[in-house]
Parts: sequence; structure tokens; C-alpha cells
Amino acid sequence: MNQIHAMRVFVRVADTESFRRAAQQLDVSNALVTRAIAMLEAHLRTRLINRTTRNLSLTEAGTRYLEGCRALLEELDHLESTVTHTEGEPSGTLRVVASSALSLLTLTPLVDGFRKLYPKVNVRLTLAERHVDLVEDGYDVGIVTAFMVSSTALIERPVGTNALVPVATPAFVAEHGMPGSPTDLHNLPSVGLPNEMRSQTWHFRHRLGDADQITLAPVYTVNNGLMVRLATLKGMGFSILPEGIVQADLNDGTLVRLLEDYSIDDPDMKVSIVYPGRQYLPAKTRFFIDYALDYLSREFASGNGRPDEVMRPPMSSIMPMQTMRGASATAN
Repeated sequence: MNQIHAMRVFVRVADTESFRRAAQQLDVSNALVTRAIAMLEAHLRTRLINRTTRNLSLTEAGTRYLEGCRALLEELDHLESTVTHTEGEPSGTLRVVASSALSLLTLTPLVDGFRKLYPKVNVRLTLAERHVDLVEDGYDVGIVTAFMVSSTALIERPVGTNALVPVATPAFVAEHGMPGSPTDLHNLPSVGLPNEMRSQTWHFRHRLGDADQITLAPVYTVNNGLMVRLATLKGMGFSILPEGIVQADLNDGTLVRLLEDYSIDDPDMKVSIVYPGRQYLPAKTRFFIDYALDYLSREFASGNGRPDEVMRPPMSSIMPMQTMRGASATAN
């Protein structure tokens, strides 16, 4: 093993704070990682890492050496990526994690368009519902909502906001009536994510500025947004979902939007592209970031998913809640 390789191993161990995770991400044995660190320490004649049975930490010398390693490796990566850019296409495997709150109809053409430009890059896309650690989990780039990441070591490039919307089937509204205000939602069965994934307290704001806060008690919860959508389509209840997930359903009228005069305040639904805070990135990562920034920024800027662009069924099939209750009483 040469010194440059050993330095890369050392940086990965420092980033993951684990010999085992570093070995997994580098796809090498634990023994090779141990040998690399031992070789550097022998060469420098100083200890770089303090190791215990439970954790590890850098020594003062290790912290200084890490800074130097990063600078040197970044320069080397920059040189190599410059050569790659000049002499050939980006290649290799790109690991991307994306929020499952994003529309699959957006992610699929995004990946397809990128691969048509750079066919030598193999994309490994993972959809996630919960918090992810880009470095520890070995991802190159993430397309995520704000609540999914919390690291100062990441660069964040916002591309838009995936608005939350309350939706139900036309048949559900015909049976229960169209709610006139957020408080009316208390009287309707709902489906959603479990509490440990998403609070059931929602902050509604009227277009004239009035605000309402409600807390729902879903009749059915499931830990996957797409399953919540399917339950909504089955008429099990109304739901509050990211607009990207239900846009096609709104467009074809299989779902209708409730409370059109209200928006839902949720800063966590801001969508960003995030990646490790390195000055120089591999060509495959850099090219994907540039492509995704352009693609997603145009998608959000186009107004995809705005209420005034949604196709809805005839209003005759959607009666206000009070009117429906009166009609039901008359029928009875």
C-alpha cells in the first residue's frame, strides 16, 4: 500500500469515526484499514488516532495531519478530475439518496436524462423516509428535504419547496363533504405517517393571513408516504402529503385538493441538493450536481403542482360539508 492510499484510508476513518465503517465504504478488509493507519503512524513516528473498545478520536497530531491530508488529496483529485474531464467522460458508480417525498415522476426522468448524457456513470438511487448521514452511509449526493440532514460538513444547494397539501378522493368528499376550514378536518378520518416520523400537528395559513393549528388522530398510519397515498386513493381517509407525490392524481382527478384557500407552513419541506463539503469532487458527482440543480430548479420554477394548475372534477360532485350534511339528513 502506498502512502497516498493510506492517507485516503486515514481520512475515511476520521470522517466515519470507525475502522469498520471506513472498511465497508472503501470495500476493503478491516485488517487493511488497520495496516494503513499503522503504516502512517510508523512513517510519522507519532500516534494519529486514540483507539478504545468503544470509540476512537484523533490526537492533536492526527488533527493537524488530517487537515494536510485533505488539502493534498483535494489537489490530487482536482488534477485527476481535470484530466478526466479533458480526456474522457465521467464514469463509475454514483450513489444518490433522495427523499421519498419527491415525485417518482420527477426522479426517474432526472436520472434518465443524466445517464443519457453520461452513460458510463451507473446510478444507485435509494429512497429514504428518515434522517440520513451522507458520509457515514456512503452516499455521494443527496436530494433531500430539510429534516433529513443535519450536518455542518455538507454543502446545501436549495432548489425549491415541496409543498404539503391535504387531499382526498372525490367519492370521499361526496360522502363526508368538503371541509370549509382546517378545524373541519377533525371530523374526518385521516391517514398518515406515524408520530415518530411526522408530527400530527399541522399549521395552516389562510391566503388572507389568518392561521390555524390542528392536531389529527389518523385512523391508519404507515411508515411510507407512497403507502399513505395508496390508502388515500382507497378512500380510507384524507391525507396531507407532499405535492410531488400526488400531483399526477390531482391532474387526472383521482384526488382533489382540500382547503384550497390555505397553505401549510412547514420549513422542513424545503428541497436541497446536499453533498460533502469538499472543494474538489469526483467528476461523476460534480456533473450530477450541476445537472440536478438545473433540472430541479426548472421543475420547481415551472410551478409544477401549483393549485391553479390542477385539473379537478366538476364542482357539482364536491359539495360543502354543511350542504352535504343537510343533504344526508334529507335523504334519511
